[in-house]
Amino acid sequence: MPRYDDGLDDDGYPLPRPYVQGSEEIIGEFKPVAIGSAFASVVERARVAMEANRTADSPIETILGAAIILCFQHNGKPLLLASEPSQDARGLLLVPQFKWAIYRSDWAIYNPRTSGALLIECDGKDYHSSVNQISHDMRKDQAAHDRGYLTMRFTGSQIHRGADECAKEIFDFVHGGSRGSHS
Repeated sequence: MPRYDDGLDDDGYPLPRPYVQGSEEIIGEFKPVAIGSAFASVVERARVAMEANRTADSPIETILGAAIILCFQHNGKPLLLASEPSQDARGLLLVPQFKWAIYRSDWAIYNPRTSGALLIECDGKDYHSSVNQISHDMRKDQAAHDRGYLTMRFTGSQIHRGADECAKEIFDFVHGGSRGSHS
């Protein structure tokens, strides 16, 4: 029976490749990969995203909510995910679909010891790009300001490209950042 070289043995497994001597200059610097910690990080993010997804209205809300929870947690200032504001809570609350006046915000960081909140809006292109939608968002931001709330808005693109950076910006703002509105 003629034999041909397809790179597989008789059972269909790849044939062993011969050792080729090389040097570090050819291969590059050895960088060990911590598979265990990388896997744990992915699992942790997935768990938190599933938790955030229960109350989020859109994928960008889920992505940013999970990033916020993890950012605060990793910086030693964990947030409690709460379905509504509570005066009895200890520490800051992350409240999804925060209802205030006639409006609802995607997320709010609420301090039960104060009357204010940081409203976080996730602005997807479909619902925040027309002239009427932009005008509505401006009225909403002014109403929030008049009520003593601050608003930070992030576009869907910002969230998709860098949710962790958005979350870090929120964390920095909450823990000593400047006052004012983010656009």
